Order: sequence, then structure tokens, then C-alpha cells
Amino acid sequence: MAHQQLKTKLNYKPRSSIEVFYSGGAVSLSTSGHVACACQDDIKIVDIYSGAVLKTLVGDSEAITALAFSPDGKHLFSASRSLQLKWWSVEQATCLRTWKGHRAPVVHMAVDSSGGLLATASADKSAKVWDVEGGFCTHSFTGHSGVVLQVLFHPKQLMLVTSGDDSDVRVWDLVNKCCVAVLKGHYSAVTSVSLAPDGWSLISAGRDKVVHVWDLRSNTKVATIPVYEALEGAVVIPTGHHFPGTALDSPQTRSPGSRDSVFFATGGENGTVKIWSSATAQCVYAQKGPASTAGGNYIHLALMPGNAGLMAASADCNLLFLQPKADGLSMELTKQLIGNNDEVTDLRFLGPPTAPTHIAVSSNSEVIRVFSLANMSCTASLAGHTDTILALDVAAHVTSTKASAGHTDGVHAGDVMGDPSAGGLQAVIASGSKDNQVRLWHCGTGQCLGVGDGHVAAVSAVAFTRRSNKLVISAGADKLLKVWDAAAALTANPTGQSSRAVPSLKATAATSAHDKDINAVAVAPNDSLLCTTSQDRTAKIWRLPDLVLVTTLRGHKRGVWAAQFSPVDQAVATASGDKTLRLWALADGTCLKTFEGHTASVLRLNFLSAGTQLLSSGADGLVKLWNVRSTECVNTFDGHEDKVWAMAVGGSQESLVATGGGDARVQIWEDCTLQDKAEEAEEQEVTLLKQQRLSNALQDKDYTAAAQLAFELKQPGRLLAVVNKACEAGPAKAHHILTNLVGNLSEEELKLCLEYIRDWNTNSRHCSVAQAMLQAILVKHQPQALLKIAGMQDLVEALASYTQRHFARMDRLVRSSFLLDYTLASMNVLMPEGGPEALVTDDLDQPEAVGSDLDESTGTEVDTDAFMQPAADIQADEHIQAVLTDQQQLGPLDSVPMEQQVSDLQEGAAEPEGDREAVVQQTKKQTLAKRRKSAPLVSLSSRAAVHAGSQTAVKAKRKKVK
Repeated sequence: MAHQQLKTKLNYKPRSSIEVFYSGGAVSLSTSGHVACACQDDIKIVDIYSGAVLKTLVGDSEAITALAFSPDGKHLFSASRSLQLKWWSVEQATCLRTWKGHRAPVVHMAVDSSGGLLATASADKSAKVWDVEGGFCTHSFTGHSGVVLQVLFHPKQLMLVTSGDDSDVRVWDLVNKCCVAVLKGHYSAVTSVSLAPDGWSLISAGRDKVVHVWDLRSNTKVATIPVYEALEGAVVIPTGHHFPGTALDSPQTRSPGSRDSVFFATGGENGTVKIWSSATAQCVYAQKGPASTAGGNYIHLALMPGNAGLMAASADCNLLFLQPKADGLSMELTKQLIGNNDEVTDLRFLGPPTAPTHIAVSSNSEVIRVFSLANMSCTASLAGHTDTILALDVAAHVTSTKASAGHTDGVHAGDVMGDPSAGGLQAVIASGSKDNQVRLWHCGTGQCLGVGDGHVAAVSAVAFTRRSNKLVISAGADKLLKVWDAAAALTANPTGQSSRAVPSLKATAATSAHDKDINAVAVAPNDSLLCTTSQDRTAKIWRLPDLVLVTTLRGHKRGVWAAQFSPVDQAVATASGDKTLRLWALADGTCLKTFEGHTASVLRLNFLSAGTQLLSSGADGLVKLWNVRSTECVNTFDGHEDKVWAMAVGGSQESLVATGGGDARVQIWEDCTLQDKAEEAEEQEVTLLKQQRLSNALQDKDYTAAAQLAFELKQPGRLLAVVNKACEAGPAKAHHILTNLVGNLSEEELKLCLEYIRDWNTNSRHCSVAQAMLQAILVKHQPQALLKIAGMQDLVEALASYTQRHFARMDRLVRSSFLLDYTLASMNVLMPEGGPEALVTDDLDQPEAVGSDLDESTGTEVDTDAFMQPAADIQADEHIQAVLTDQQQLGPLDSVPMEQQVSDLQEGAAEPEGDREAVVQQTKKQTLAKRRKSAPLVSLSSRAAVHAGSQTAVKAKRKKVK
């Protein structure tokens, strides 16, 4: 057993939760067992059987005023204060259509039996009928002199019934679009109308404390029943469903000549569900027990699917479900869903320590609610405090013996609600409240066992002793620490039986413990020591039961919120507002370790795994798991949006953790360390098999399978290598591989593939592969499907920017290749159009000239031996050509005066042979200098390179010709 306790925790996963789903106002029940609730400006779809929130329909930032389900439960219609009407798909949680219907907010909505027509009642004194598919208004009825509160379609006729705060009920003909009757009889707002199954008996209920029954055949009043309370909901009960009191109207008991009775249920300001008979005008059944005191008046009443019971919505945001018992004599509250717990202050697990079945929750109210962990339904409500409850603690021992059935006023126990497990809870709860009282409760019966008076300020901390449960310690804002004797109260009423007087608890010790408010109290496992924490930034260790101060722990820089004794070591851990946890030695009060990681105040902590781990919660909404030895944070859990004020640990080997906070959410966490390890081992095994298959596919050059396996393994590097090898085999094969790869990808896989392409596209070496895969995706998937991928816009922008760069670079390379083509063409080294055969044919047709070749572009003969000359000879040839060019530019001989020509000839004839040669050389130099000034300079190295290239090309050409 010790070895099992030393198994450390690595991860917790959410198991279930209790969250805010109803903030009051509009509510609608569907035939599929779902209920739609207005939650501020959103709509929550809740399963009435499990209590889980299935869908959240995000609104338009304005409060929801009306809701209505379609007959099949697949669609929902809503209206808000923004005057917008919305048509929702429940399965897809999407809005199908939005339109503006009235000039004032819509108060009520109804859908006809076919689901094709929607009726709306508005504060603009009108009622309208809409065609759902067409989206247009078919009828607009005005006639009420006040707000129209209710609309109701006739189940068999094209008729509409409306009621308003002008105390009138009007019947409208949808065929002739006119009002056929005005039913007068109420003297206040008519808040509810309901039709009998035959469609001709109509009941109307209002705040004038009467119910009228009308005959729609003659539009006359049949009966008036005084109900003695203002009503907000009334519904006709069909016969044959064993509702209590309805069997009295059987044919055997009906008097001769009496008319058929209409049975209906009402709910109103008294918070009581009553069943009435129109024949006798009497109440045949009234719901007793928790429903009569569950939190005030009822604001809505509806039949459950299949007429199996009633659902009532209370003003304190609770949904209560009542079902008739099999004997037909009474009804039982089978489920109570708390729509809004408000800020959770504390919570504790109830039931066997190894397998808790319930959880007690205290919130910003004066009632302690007990929830079942199976369906998160409220099975009991412990009422007795007169102000907000701040702290809870549960006695360590729990027995499974059935308690006797006994209940008190103001107590809503699980026995009354029909929960079989609640009656077996024998745990004792201690609570501290802002009403300065300490109370003890019996969970099985809900009986208050004792009240401790003596504090002069709010009681913010309570704790039982761990072994005997004979003492209760309390502390609060009055800086007092008190020890109460709980044994006397438990002995006086051990089974929680109902008693007329609640006994008082006796204080056995008291002391002024701190200079400021006391936040928490913790008791050592052996009941010998007690630790208190305070806003004065200290924690103190006291000896029980005489409250002698042992040591003071100083070191925190802010107030200390919580403390917990180690289950195995002589140490205590504290949590503070300075965002740290500290571990202290009890022997000398020194700080052993400091845990840092929270970004806000640390509010709660617990030891796990036999003292080797710590679990903490803070004002940052996070829950952190720590290793005590290394002071490192092992894991962080995010399940709240506000401060986590409460935390409890339970189950076998601390397998369950419950947290509650300022977001009115209670989150149940379950240890999944073993599951994660098993899944990790299985995943590793699958990964190894896939890697082996990938290696085999590469060995066999099966690139299609290799690419698929690389993508499944999420290895973009290997996928890139596979595609590159496929591209080497040819573009057609690469396209085939890529289209098969991306053809059947889901949205998430497509997004991952596009992310790979984005990363590859940033590198010019891999851009061709990225573009090929992108082309395959665009070929296989429609743009509409791609646009639905989350983050697609960012991916497209990243791909477009780098793709433009790649295309610009390729364009520059293509244009650069034109220069190479021009250079080679100018050098006559390009192959002619006809290929080598054409070259051979051309050379054979002409006589071979030594040192010459034919220029195919001009048809002239080119001296190829010039290419074999050195660079100096080339330069000399260029000089001579320049001289000849200059001489040609001088024009004809007669352009020079005759005298000058004769003079020049005489000077040349008279000059000796050596002087004549010097003159020629001088003339060449002057002409070459003039040529260089007018012509661009070409470096010798460039000329040499051109000469070398030309020489090589000529040799190759001659070799081919030969």
C-alpha cells in the first residue's frame, strides 16, 4: 500500500464540471431532451439527463429575451435586446439567418407544429408571424394596448392566441388575418396561456391570482379558478400520465351530467407546483418538500418530453424536474440543475474516501448545495445560515448505514429528491459564514446538528480534528481562534434525526491568534498541532487542544492564504499572496523550500503522493503540480477564468481533484497519469512500426507509401526527402504521388500540410517541391473547402510573399540566359537548326579552304586561323584594320589638293628606305591611338577568354566534321 501511495502524479484531465448555464429569463425545452437557457448574451444548450452543457451559441452582446425550439428540436429561434431575431442550427451551433423583426424587444416566441411558421410577441404592442424558410413576415397583428406577453399556435387550426399586460386574450384567424375574439376576464397581466390536447379548451393565467378556462368554439368562459397567488406559468396536463390527482376524474368517479374536467399545473410567487381541476376548482395536489422552498418563485413551467413530468425554472436560476411516481399519488424531484452557483468559496468531497459520490459546495449564498458526481445534479440543499458561507470542512469518518428518514424545515435533502445514494451519506459538515456562526450538518438528512455562536465577525475558516472528529476549530475576521466541542452535538443526535431545537456548540478554548484577519486553519494528521494563517504575513503553530503557541513562521511578504501539514514529514506548507509556496520545518520554524511559478496570489494547496508532491491553486486561475524534492512545477492545469478559491482532493490515491472559483465553475479533475503512460507506450509502438514501414518503402522505391507514412509520422524533413526522390524520377510520377497524398486529407491535416509547404517555400532549394505540393492541393480541393480552414489567410499571405520572390528570381535567370544564347550565337558555336548532319552536309558541299570557314549568318568566309593566333597578333590585325578604316574615311584622292599630293609623293620618293618604314610605323601608331579613343576598350583577359573559347569551339566543330 505504501508503494502505491508513492506513485507520483503527472497529469490530471477534466472529468466533469458545474458551470454557469442560466442567468435567468428565457428558457425553452425541446422534445429531444435538451433545454436552451439564456446565459447573459449567449445561449447554452443543456442535456437535462446529464446536466452537461452541450453547445454554446454566441450571441450579439445583448441579453437574450426569448427562445423557442422547433418541434423536432433541431433548430432554435432566439431574440435579444438588439431587436435581432436569429435562426440557429442546434447540431452545427451556427446561425442560419438573422433579421430584424420588431421596433421593440421580443418577449415571447412560438413555433407551429409544422415548424414552418414562427410567431413573435413584442413590447411594441404587436404580434407577427414569420415564414421560416422564406424569411418574410406573413402576418402582423396589432390590437393589444400594451406589451404582448404570450403567443400560442393552435395545434389543429390556423389560429393564433395572444395575451398581454392589458389583461386581454385575443384569438386571431391566420386565414382571414383578423381578430375573431377578445377574451376578457382578467384584471392584470396574462402571463401564460395553454391549450388542451383537443385544441378547444384554453386556460389563461395571470398575476390577478385567477385562472380562466375558455371554450374556443364559442369563445366563452367555462370556469374561473382562484389560485391565491400570482402566476407566471400554467400548463394543461394531459390525462393518462399518472399525474397525482388526475385519476379522480375517471368515468367511474364522474357524476352524471358533469362536463369533462381540465387539469392544469401552475407555478408562481409561492414557489409551489400545484395541480388543479377545472371541474371542482380545487387544488388536487401540491408539491411538498424541497420544491416549496428551493429558492423563491417560479418564472416558467413546461411539460417534459413525452409528458413524463414537469420542468420548473425558479427565479434563482435553478431548473427543477418533477416526475409523478408510479402509484400516481405524488411527485418527486428527480433532478435539480443549478444554473448559476455564483462565486464558489469552498468545497469538499463526500462519501467513502476511496470513491466519493457527492461534493458539497458553498458559494456566495447562504445555502450549502450537495451535488452528485454521477450527473452533477443538486441532490440536497442545506439551508440555515443567513449570510454568505465562506468555509467548509467534512469529518474524516463516513459510514454507509441508512439513516432514518427525517427532515426539517429549510432543509432540502437528497431523500426527498429521490436520489438513492444521498440517503446513505452519513458525513458531518462544518460550515462558517458571514453571519458569525459555525454550524454542523448531517448530510444524510440535512439536519443541522449544532450552532456555535461566539465570533464577532465573519467566520472564514473551520476544520475538524483528523482522528476523532470530536473538536471543531474556527477562526475569522475577528482574529479569534476557537475550539468547539462537537462530540456533544453528535452524541445528542447521531443519525441526524429531526429535532425541534438545534443544540448549541460549546467553546472549550479561545485565543486572540493574529494581528489581522485569519484566513485558514489546518490540523495535523495526529491532532497534536494546529496551524493558522493570517493577513499579517505570518503562520503560527499551536498545540491542541489548549491552544498554546509553539512557533511563528515568518518569511512571506504578503498575507498567507492557506496551510497544509505534510502527511509523513514534520513539516507544514503555506501559500501566500506573494505568489510563492513555502515548506517549513516544525522543529525550529525554518523555511526549507520555496516554490515559485504562480503569477498571482496562491490561495489553496494540498499534499499528494505521500507528501512528495504539492498541488496549488491561485488567483491566476491556474492549478499547478509541484515536486517537493526539486521544487519544480511538474504540470499546470487551466480550467478557470477567475481566481480559484477552493480546492479539494479525494478518491483512491488522490485520483480526484475538485476546484472552484470566482467564475462560478466547479471543475472535477481525474488523474490520468497511467492512461497517458499507456497511450504513450502504444503510440511509440505504432510509431516504430510506421518508421520501419517507411524504411521498407524507401528501400523498395515505393514513394507513394513512403510519402503517406512520412506525413502520418509528422516528419516534414523525411517527407521532403521522399518527394525530392520522387521528383528525380520525373514530374509525372511526383504529381501522382502528391495528388494521392493530399486527396483525402481532413481540414486539420490540410492545415498541417500547408504549414509544411509554407516552411519549405521559404528556402529556394525546396521551393519547387513546395509549389508542386501546393498545386496538388489546389487540384484536389475546392477553394470553398480551403477557406474554411482556420488561419488560412495567414498561410496564404506567407505563401504569396515567398512565391513572388521565387518567380522574380526565375524571371531574372531566364532573362540572363538570353545573354548567354546571344554570346554563343555571336561566337558561332551554337549548333545549326538541322543538327550535326546539317553541319556535315554544308561542309561537304563546299571545297575545304585551309584556315577558313563559312559564316552561316552572313554567308561569307571566315578566317578560322585567326582564332589560332596569339593575342598580340590579334591586336596587330585590329590595328591594321583600323588604319584601313581611317584611310577609307578620307574619301577619294581628288578630295586632297593636287599640290599637296605631289609634294607628298616627292617627299616619299626622296626619303630613304629606312625613313619610309619609320613613317609607316608612326602612322600606324597615330591611327591606333585615334581608334582607341573612339572605340570602347576591351581588356586583354576578356579577349583571351573569347579567343580560347572560340579556339575550343572551332576544334570541336572540325572534329565533328571529320
